[in-house]
Amino acid sequence: MNMFNLKKSTLAIAVAFTMALSVPAVILHPTGTVYAADASGATASIADIIKNQQSDGGWKKDYSVTSGDWAKSTIDNKATYTEIRRLAAEFKKTNNSQYSAAAIKGINFLLSMQYANGGFPQIYKSTDYHTHITYNDNAMVNVVILLDEVAGKKGDFSFIDSTLAGKSKQAVDKAIDCILKTQVTVNGKLTVWGQQHDASTLKPAGARAYEVPSLCSSESVAIVNFLKTRTATTQITASINAAVDWFKAVKITGIKVVKTADDVVVVQDPSVTTPIWARFYEIGTNKPIFVGRDGVVKYKLSDIEQERRTGYSWYGNWPSNLIK
Repeated sequence: MNMFNLKKSTLAIAVAFTMALSVPAVILHPTGTVYAADASGATASIADIIKNQQSDGGWKKDYSVTSGDWAKSTIDNKATYTEIRRLAAEFKKTNNSQYSAAAIKGINFLLSMQYANGGFPQIYKSTDYHTHITYNDNAMVNVVILLDEVAGKKGDFSFIDSTLAGKSKQAVDKAIDCILKTQVTVNGKLTVWGQQHDASTLKPAGARAYEVPSLCSSESVAIVNFLKTRTATTQITASINAAVDWFKAVKITGIKVVKTADDVVVVQDPSVTTPIWARFYEIGTNKPIFVGRDGVVKYKLSDIEQERRTGYSWYGNWPSNLIK
């Protein structure tokens, strides 16, 4: 599967970053498997997008939620940056200033959401793990890609004024600095990134019970591919090279991940030479880890409960193009 083509538009890259990648396996989805759905804005009408824009300028993940953190503006599951993209495209098509005004309000929300250190939380003005700098599901990377387009007045964002474009460029520069500072160093050597990082210490942090502090292959691929679109500096080049070296070091061969009618099973098969990767690796040992809802780290997929084995992407071929 061709994940990324860096010569294509940055919008195409953004879409590619969020695609779920298949694993060399039997393509049968286990009964009851639940995958994270796109936020409401992915399918909502433009009228509903306008109607559901919050006073701060962002959007909820699920328009129907009325209380708790998930009733706040978020970038989870493609929320907010998807609405902004759709509004900009609609303005370009119709020249209706209502759409450009809503898009600009959304962009200003993203600028307000950004931490001083350049990171973006999952949910604005939230609590608990939602406050972490969130690379999970490529949320922060997709926001930065959008702001980079705004900064350059690219594509559907040609209507943006120079002031907002300049602010967006500053936000992108801050985000790149944050990305470089959050790359995890182990024994003096750069590796990759966690799924989320503490907003103060910048260290990998946990989220849901089965998402413990660790090195994450999936989201790190999106980060590397974004860095590859930047003007090369000594630090950026070193960051990319270190991550690629890490991907090479932790690749897994000799197994198949088989999705049966009701389970996901790892099958040993020495004939399999195409590498795959675990989603999470233990910091310091680089051992693949798997965690159930009890929050206890295990080293075999079979050791966690069936519901978690089948309800999460524990293996994937995400870095395959990077190590060629």
